[in-house]
Amino acid sequence: MLDMNTNTIIIDKHSSSIQISNKITAVQRKSYNYMLKIAKNSFNEDKNRRVFQITADELLYFFNLGEKNHTYIKEELEALNNTQIRYNFLGKDKRSKRWGSFSLIAGFEYKNGIIEYSFPHQIIDMILEPNMFGKINLVIVKSLKSRYSIALYELAEDYINAQIPKMTIEECRTLIGLGENQYPKFSMFKKHVLDVALSEINSSENMAFTMTYELETKGRSTTHIKFIVHKKENTEQTGEKQKNFYRWKNLIVQKYKEQPLCNNLTELKYLKWTLFFIDKNGFLGKDVEGKRTILEKEEAFEIWEFLFENPHKIEIVPLTQLDILRKDFRGKKIEQITTTALGGRMVMVLTLKEFKEENERFFIEIEQEDGTHFWTQKSFSFEEILGMGFME
Repeated sequence: MLDMNTNTIIIDKHSSSIQISNKITAVQRKSYNYMLKIAKNSFNEDKNRRVFQITADELLYFFNLGEKNHTYIKEELEALNNTQIRYNFLGKDKRSKRWGSFSLIAGFEYKNGIIEYSFPHQIIDMILEPNMFGKINLVIVKSLKSRYSIALYELAEDYINAQIPKMTIEECRTLIGLGENQYPKFSMFKKHVLDVALSEINSSENMAFTMTYELETKGRSTTHIKFIVHKKENTEQTGEKQKNFYRWKNLIVQKYKEQPLCNNLTELKYLKWTLFFIDKNGFLGKDVEGKRTILEKEEAFEIWEFLFENPHKIEIVPLTQLDILRKDFRGKKIEQITTTALGGRMVMVLTLKEFKEENERFFIEIEQEDGTHFWTQKSFSFEEILGMGFME
């Protein structure tokens, strides 16, 4: 049984199983999260384990359902087993070529208060060892009453460091679990679902964020919605951090004034040949192939914040052109478009895997979509590679 004498019980829940067509009740979603956490704990001890075990009393205790009996739990699990849902609903997991639907649990067996259960084979690895996930706090989930609130809370955690994509109203309704005939008018949907769910989330003291939304209309109809997550700040800690930040920044400015600062900020999408410097007035600038410019305030502040958190990046890294290609371009993708004999178009995505240099020109190892590799017969200049149309 999980220790409930805490404010935090975290489960790394795969994005695809957060973004589902939410046909299940609040109790069913809570039960699934609890069962998933127990399974992941067991799986970490035995990687070959595929059948997991809990007691009905655990679920009753976890959800404060003391007035309910084991029959109630069995009925909820039967619903989990019988309800088909679509996963990866918003397409966050773009690399996964899996699609379809599944039951949240593949099956379960109840005997003398003990429940054994398993997950669908299609997604077992994705569930137990997720490579893309939101950190879901089961204690917070337990405190939420509405299934709409739970769905939006999990969505927010899934995109906690990124923007939640804009979705159509129909996609939003599906994601939070509204039936076709439930609140068909948007005004009622907004009043009885969206506003109620966000009110519950925003009034929770345990939440690390609040949520709002923006609407997009066409004519007199509301067509799209975009949820926005606002992280809460600890005022006292924030004030101390700001003092430390500006104290550190002043020291760095004095040390590096009228000198180069660094050239190693690919995390912020600057290539290795972008050289940063501090001018005589203490302003941060960049030098790209000899062209110097002083950064705008917002751009400069982003770099200062990054360097404050990553002080080891304040260095000049000597790099050859081959170093740059390997560090900045390995793993990038390009589209190859060919025309067939009948005039059709074939599009293939190619991945740049490795580079080798001969006579100041470069050969590229390519990985095709089917996983096969080959080296280009043609060599490329450094500038030709920079000018390739890379995909985002």
